[in-house]
Amino acid sequence: MALEKLLIGVRIRKVRENILEESRKDFANRCNLTERYIGQIERGEFLLSLSNLDKIANATGIDTDYLLYGKCENDHLQSKENLINIIDRADKDEIKLIYKCVTNIRSYITKRT
Repeated sequence: MALEKLLIGVRIRKVRENILEESRKDFANRCNLTERYIGQIERGEFLLSLSNLDKIANATGIDTDYLLYGKCENDHLQSKENLINIIDRADKDEIKLIYKCVTNIRSYITKRT
């Protein structure tokens, strides 16, 4: 299966705009890349390196199979997998913060129902 740099760029832009709702500048900072580089990738001007693919995947929790090939399972399963990826890549302090956020959200949802 050949890699299509334009489609990879479209998927990265979709993650940035639709999932993270971030500007290109904020997304670049999140991924420790330059805003110009993110723009070039999103426009499909060139194929990103494995190192930079890893930076984007780690920073977003999005699986590399989705970024490269668009492979995505059931949305529910994909969301769960993305959360697991984020937790797996988190340090001790980030895990504590994630846990607090999740328990607060669950408490809020429980009170509403």
